[in-house]
Amino acid sequence: MSNDPLLDLIKRRHPRYEEKLAHWNFLEATYEGGRSWFPENIFRFMKEGDKEFKDRVERAYRFNHSKQVVDLVDKYLFKMEIARKRDDASEAIKKFWDDATLAGQDMDELSKRISTATSKYGRVYVVIDSTATAATAPLSKADEKGGAARTYAYIVPPQEMLDMSYDEIGVLNWCLIKENHRDDADPLTSSGKYLNRYRLWMRTEWILFEERKEKGKTKVVEIDRGTNAIGVVPVVQADHNFCEDRFTAPGLIDDVVYLDRANANYLSNLDAIIQDQTFSQLVIPAQALVAGDGEDAEGRLAELGTKRIFTYNGEGGKAPEFISPDPTQAGMILDAISKIVGEIYHSVGLQAERTGSNSGGSQGEASGVSKAYDFEKINSLLASKAAALELTERKILALVSLYAGDVDAETDGLVTYPIDFDVRGIYDEFEIAARLNLLAAPDDVRREQMRAVIRKLFPGGGKKLMDKLEAALKAWPPKIEPGLGAPATPGGKKADPVKAAATQKTAKELAA
Repeated sequence: MSNDPLLDLIKRRHPRYEEKLAHWNFLEATYEGGRSWFPENIFRFMKEGDKEFKDRVERAYRFNHSKQVVDLVDKYLFKMEIARKRDDASEAIKKFWDDATLAGQDMDELSKRISTATSKYGRVYVVIDSTATAATAPLSKADEKGGAARTYAYIVPPQEMLDMSYDEIGVLNWCLIKENHRDDADPLTSSGKYLNRYRLWMRTEWILFEERKEKGKTKVVEIDRGTNAIGVVPVVQADHNFCEDRFTAPGLIDDVVYLDRANANYLSNLDAIIQDQTFSQLVIPAQALVAGDGEDAEGRLAELGTKRIFTYNGEGGKAPEFISPDPTQAGMILDAISKIVGEIYHSVGLQAERTGSNSGGSQGEASGVSKAYDFEKINSLLASKAAALELTERKILALVSLYAGDVDAETDGLVTYPIDFDVRGIYDEFEIAARLNLLAAPDDVRREQMRAVIRKLFPGGGKKLMDKLEAALKAWPPKIEPGLGAPATPGGKKADPVKAAATQKTAKELAA
């Protein structure tokens, strides 16, 4: 503890922070890639010289499997449509869905960013803020509709969430967030340096501090504060999968990044073998280095000194030769690389994505049917991640409603993420419906299957539309009166036999 309570505040860290910081930084660096990744993650050989190691690092390369895994999961996750019931939403929520970030991204883009971030880190934090001042927040619905203020969200990675406190039921009391600010407001007088700022969110107010260097000492000063009019800390935990730990959560690539690094090192080892095979090393008698006299001997010594050579006692008469590594070592490394790459994608159920054409291995091409079956293995992962994203968005919408002054807003049913990521499309559902009709399947079976068709046809249907369609389902499928072949109407009246025959003909054509 120091004599400065503000300095003590910004040095606070939650119990798991120091333990996980290096891991979070490694996750971020491996996902982002770039040339700066190699010097820290390519390992030196035993007895490898500085120049050889420097040259090998400069030649190093890698395929970013960590990023590929995250992007593939996002591709499958957001291929299915997210149902947002705009007809049932308030004006504030509609506005937020269309303009969710300061950069003008909509909720779909924000959700994708949250998904990527949670796959990387396991847990990130989403802060919901508003441009409304203390005098205008929370706003009335009329003010929000008229554009008096704007509510927006931004993502905070775990490295910048320094500390937090929860009450006995797990609700945030306060949290301390690090912010990077660049002093660049004035092109002539600004320093252009990055400054560390710290925002303390509490239930009733927020305070912004800035870290400064004065006379060689660190000083923390308060530069701004404001009222938090919504009465809760406007921060939402976003997890890759549901986790009860209050400080961290497991991510998608927690283990993948270490396999990815091992793969990059094996590729670098393979590159060294190829270099040594291409530029074999010379073995000459030691006597050749000093053979002759005068200037000629000095010139030969200087010339040979620029090359990597091995020497031996030439008294036995052995001639000079070039040597290179055993080529079977390269085959062993290639086998190891193939197994590591396979394990990376197998660990998340994406092994069908790595075939002979895109992995450099000997695995055969997977057929469409094979991929469809293999994809079932990742369905549970996608469903779990979608459920976590849905919960995150519902919490975000609840805070948006609080900023709009709509304390009693019901947000639980406004958004629904897909829970089934099968490969069946809407035409497959119609095909199944037609075949169930031909098989004279029980009405309850056909009704449930038609409910699946409705969900895919109207994913964003509001409560009013869904209630109407659900009521229509109770009278479906239509009953056929014996001997007439004509379906009866819900009121009990006999339907037109000509129309009934046309309906049955259409069903048969669909099934054909």
